Amino acid sequence: MNKRLSIKDLENLSGIKAHTIRMWEKRHNIFDPERTETNIRLYSSDDLTKLLNISSVLEHGMKISKISTLSRAELNNQIEIIQQENVDASKKIVINKLIVATLKFSVIDFEKMYKNHSIKNGLEATMETIIYPMLIQIGLMWTVSKLNPSQEHFASQMIRQKLFSAIDLLPDANKKNSRYVLYLPDDEDHEIGLLYAYYLIKKAGHECIYLGPSVPVIDVGECCMNSNATAVLCTFTIPRHDDVLNTYLNKMKAVCPSAKILVHGLPSHIDNQLNDSQFNFLYDLQDLKNII
Repeated sequence: MNKRLSIKDLENLSGIKAHTIRMWEKRHNIFDPERTETNIRLYSSDDLTKLLNISSVLEHGMKISKISTLSRAELNNQIEIIQQENVDASKKIVINKLIVATLKFSVIDFEKMYKNHSIKNGLEATMETIIYPMLIQIGLMWTVSKLNPSQEHFASQMIRQKLFSAIDLLPDANKKNSRYVLYLPDDEDHEIGLLYAYYLIKKAGHECIYLGPSVPVIDVGECCMNSNATAVLCTFTIPRHDDVLNTYLNKMKAVCPSAKILVHGLPSHIDNQLNDSQFNFLYDLQDLKNII
């Protein structure tokens, strides 16, 4: 699938102003877009890839007049050189390629970029420096209607598959009497962060019971009781009012009275209001790594 993009789409996705893109077309023949009957420019996802590559090469000192003379293969070669020489630029390029793969629903391209980076850098570095920034950018694109829900679901499902595969490859728990229950509360279904926590906790040697998204708190309590869970991890991804949160946390305490409760995704003032030693509030991945 090669979705048609407007010049405004290119501007939003690349950060390059529409008038600059038009000027490059006129002066340097960078693109040759299709046009509608009303003369509106339409671009392909391949054009977006080219524009993102041009942006990366520009940032490293090459002038647009020189870039415009490069063939697609030569431009790709410049990108490879940048990736080898500059770590931060390399990350940005990988993120851009994953986003383009998402726009195209290209399983092959997405798999290739993810696999290449994870083999070279490991799953944790890939998640923390590539996937999380990519998901933030995809989320912003979705909120301004530059990504449709099916594309957002495509990216999420690709990442879920990778995480489940990595989790399955981890050895069995080796820490006795350490059992974590992991879940998302009612009406929450964005589980990438929770799945990554599952990977980290299991990798650290703890037994994990993964309940997944949208689990009623009463059912979490039953699981904790029947499994003798020593810890519960709950992740919030949707903002809620303070009174709703405090009520929910008190319910967690009531249904899981003997388990350590880890909570991620809440503002720090909730921790201050609650002031309960049974709870551990996590504000970033390092907080979780320090505990496990």
